[in-house]
Amino acid sequence: MLEKITIKNINSIDTCEIDFKKGNYKFLEKNINGEYVNPIVIYGHNGSGKSSFMNAIAFFIALFNTPVDLLQPFLVNNFLFEDYKKNKNEDLIKGSINLFFEIDNDKYEYFLETSRLGYISSEYLKVNNKAYLENKKRKYTYLARNYTKNTENSSPLIPLLRILSSQEINDSVIQKVSSYIRSFVEVNVNFINRGAFVASNIFNNTNLIDLLVSKSNDVKKLLENYSNFPVYSIVKDNVNKINGLLSPQYSVILEDGDFKRKLPLQMLSTGMQNQSTLLSLILSMPENGVMFIDEADIALHPSIIESFFDVIRSRKIQVVLTLHNTYAMQSLRPDQIYFAKWKKGFSKFYRLSKIYPNIREINNIEKMYLSTLFDEVMDDNE
Repeated sequence: MLEKITIKNINSIDTCEIDFKKGNYKFLEKNINGEYVNPIVIYGHNGSGKSSFMNAIAFFIALFNTPVDLLQPFLVNNFLFEDYKKNKNEDLIKGSINLFFEIDNDKYEYFLETSRLGYISSEYLKVNNKAYLENKKRKYTYLARNYTKNTENSSPLIPLLRILSSQEINDSVIQKVSSYIRSFVEVNVNFINRGAFVASNIFNNTNLIDLLVSKSNDVKKLLENYSNFPVYSIVKDNVNKINGLLSPQYSVILEDGDFKRKLPLQMLSTGMQNQSTLLSLILSMPENGVMFIDEADIALHPSIIESFFDVIRSRKIQVVLTLHNTYAMQSLRPDQIYFAKWKKGFSKFYRLSKIYPNIREINNIEKMYLSTLFDEVMDDNE
């Protein structure tokens, strides 16, 4: 299980810490899995930094699945980059992600930092707080095998963990951690209809339409539990010949009581396609995988948000999503809600349970948020 993510100096982010550890609240306990809350929802005004968080995750995932010659460092805050050009302090152009997680009752910490100059400036893995591997200044120490090696012959942006996962097949720690990180999936719902919308190792070579067809029956069963949402399935029709070439045809079958009719898939509404895509991806996730969903409102009408959360709980995956939909707050605990806030060039993130810890079950978090009360508290925290 993912316990915590810390991001520093990537995109507009100053420092961001997203913590899954539960607080001391005694309500909405269905949102608790062991010691952790799920899902985590990030709110914030336009331009506050929500997508900066998601883009940082997408860059992190890309470092583990992108072809070597296409690897890129984290994009650091441009204002700090301007300062770097003046004083050449390289610390200003280093961005990092730090993961804290648990596998089989062991505690892991993985840290990855890149420089905008195009290399990994620091990387390490700790197991139960003991160093397991370190990568610094193009030299790495692999403590499990007790040796140090120069990495100058490899790409400066390939994580050592990625290298060792292909070389050290028998190292169970390396394989566990690598497999876990490769379970991360970032989805930008806003780009579902524009092609590249998933950052993932799992779905890297997946045909979206074939995925929709393969998961269609399972998605249909989930939709039957939704309120006021069309029930439909997606099917692959007999292959037709077009100009002598075989071309598969896809259709959507709409059902409503005794009504059952077929339409070409391209006539499926955007909202229905977004929902079907999200559910198909979730149903394909490995247990204890982690999914990050940006612009989730595009696929989630307020009336189905609770049903969507039920799907997440039933699949035993962890989810972080960005929302503008305040109706979802009625289904969330204070320790599940974060606020992104942009000020003077930097985005900061605030956990509701930290800035306003005394919220009780009878309080209406949505009304408190819409009244700008939490904005005032965040300003006070500044």
